[in-house]
Amino acid sequence: MELKVVCDCGQKYKFDVEPAGGQMPVKVNCPACGADGTAAANSILSQMFSRPAVPPAVAAAPPPVGALLVNRPTPVQAAVDSPPPSISSAPSPFAPLKPLNLKPNLTWYHYIWIGLPLLLVAIGGAIGGACGGAACAVNRTVFLKTSNPILKYVWTGMISAAAFVVWLVIAATLFGFLHGLRAR
Repeated sequence: MELKVVCDCGQKYKFDVEPAGGQMPVKVNCPACGADGTAAANSILSQMFSRPAVPPAVAAAPPPVGALLVNRPTPVQAAVDSPPPSISSAPSPFAPLKPLNLKPNLTWYHYIWIGLPLLLVAIGGAIGGACGGAACAVNRTVFLKTSNPILKYVWTGMISAAAFVVWLVIAATLFGFLHGLRAR
């Protein structure tokens, strides 16, 4: 069965589970903050398994002979002696969830830091642009996937420095090659 959980951090996530005795058979964690979601999942499972059964419906009289029923269910009438099921104010675990936005929002200074390698375009033309663009794309991926804020800056700084070194090596090699051809 599919179970939908909302973490205290606001993250909504869903997963398939086969409950054991009306409880979670394994521990679950929030994909955004890592908090333990087992208690919340067990609470939802207990609500699902403790709901009263819907009263059985009583079939109405069969349709007259010769009546044509195309794509229509047979009319059903609820049992008169049973009360209607109570509607709880708690949100249903079957309610549709809003689409998840798993990517964190980046601020203006994040984009400046991530885009620093693009300065290689100014000093290196096409080679600098290629190295800077590649480093910028890798920096964005690292920024979105790394949860530790200090490591985000350390790793992306190292990637930017590596892009400069790669640009320097390619430019020096190309300059040496072209200079060697001119000297002949």
